[in-house]
Amino acid sequence: MAYAYLSGASTIYDVNGPWSLRGGYTFPGRGYYHRGRGRPTMMGRRPPFHPRRRKHSAPHKGGNHSRDASPKVSPSASPKSSPKKSHVKSNGSEEQSNAHVVIVGGGYAGIAIARKLQGKINFTLIDPKERFHHHIGALRSAVRTDFAKKTFIPYKATFGKQFKQGRVKDVKTSDRTIILETGETISYTHLVIATGCTGPFPGRVDDTITADEAISRYNNLAEQIETADKIVIVGGGVAGIELTGEILSAHKNKNVTLIHAHQHLINDDVLPAVRTKLQEKLARYGVTFILDERVKNLDEVATNVSKPTTVKTDAGTEVSADLVIRCTGVKPNTAVFANNLGGKVDDSGRLKVNELFEVDGVEHVYAIGACNDVAEVKMPRHSTAQGELLAENIVRKLDNKEMKPHTQGQLMMEISLGPNAGVSQVKGLILGSFLTKYRKSKDLFVHRFWKKVMKQEVPH
Repeated sequence: MAYAYLSGASTIYDVNGPWSLRGGYTFPGRGYYHRGRGRPTMMGRRPPFHPRRRKHSAPHKGGNHSRDASPKVSPSASPKSSPKKSHVKSNGSEEQSNAHVVIVGGGYAGIAIARKLQGKINFTLIDPKERFHHHIGALRSAVRTDFAKKTFIPYKATFGKQFKQGRVKDVKTSDRTIILETGETISYTHLVIATGCTGPFPGRVDDTITADEAISRYNNLAEQIETADKIVIVGGGVAGIELTGEILSAHKNKNVTLIHAHQHLINDDVLPAVRTKLQEKLARYGVTFILDERVKNLDEVATNVSKPTTVKTDAGTEVSADLVIRCTGVKPNTAVFANNLGGKVDDSGRLKVNELFEVDGVEHVYAIGACNDVAEVKMPRHSTAQGELLAENIVRKLDNKEMKPHTQGQLMMEISLGPNAGVSQVKGLILGSFLTKYRKSKDLFVHRFWKKVMKQEVPH
């Protein structure tokens, strides 16, 4: 059979008619007709007739190869033929039916593995908060009072009874159980630790406060920023840079000083040209940089409160400020596992894992995201990728298939400087404000996480 592939369209033409690689027919001049959906999805017009479908032929003597050949499960079937939970599909293996994955931590890695397992494997997602904090948008929340509410997404609406609000007190790997602060014990077949990092407000939110309390704190800080004239940002990593850009995009006449303890902004993982481009853009905003100097009186200075003060560095530099905001001090959130996994933690507090995210020397326990020691930049994109890969690997393991090792790709990083500016590094390429705006800066992935990830409507 001869085929012709037309560039720019996912359609193969043969003697029997056009068949789309996406599962439907394409009619020249009439658009794309998706098989079984009864509506065009490319050109916006319904074709004049429904495409004929080939009926399934009778099975060969050697076996039934029809897509509907799998036997139906009757309501009276044995309990072993279907999982105990109604939200798990009934066509999995017995190992899948009996599995219970406990995911501790509902950050980017935690929700990624939960969404991938949903409908396949029974799981319980545990987090102290009632809502997922989309902290990619945290720094805009600190500047614009209408934004914070968009960064807290309810778990229950997405995961239902598979979400449990609670705080883990301890883990007992010997009998595969975790213990909550309430005393409740939960058994697992696979334990996934996805507790992420902790850090100072506004980049992170303390998990001891509610989402409404956090939103109130963000709105209060936005008011403090609005009234302050001289603002000092401590920390020139991604958080410090993005907060500086957010402030000056909303309040162009603010006097902002950025103090960073290292010679260059961000870290050595990004290309030097990215750092240069960011510094040039911020300099055009009027930012004053103090690099390679460490603030020595940070613990004595009131932060996030509009109050006249003096910031002092170890080099003797003194800067007067009306408001000081800290964007340093992020660390792994693994303290709760010190009792039984203390020997599996490195000097920085991260859990030691192999290329399958298995915690060193502990069966059926995994660590993903910012809390593990995988040597890659700790960022939501990487945490999400780790969660999705581990979900796939747990299913593969239960089916007695070989698990896929984690491999690192080229760094992709978008750094926003307000809604309309920024710099991106994408697989060795440097993108300016125009493309960064549409990749990230415009809404900081808010709509993506509400609608595509959590399957909910964005609040207005």
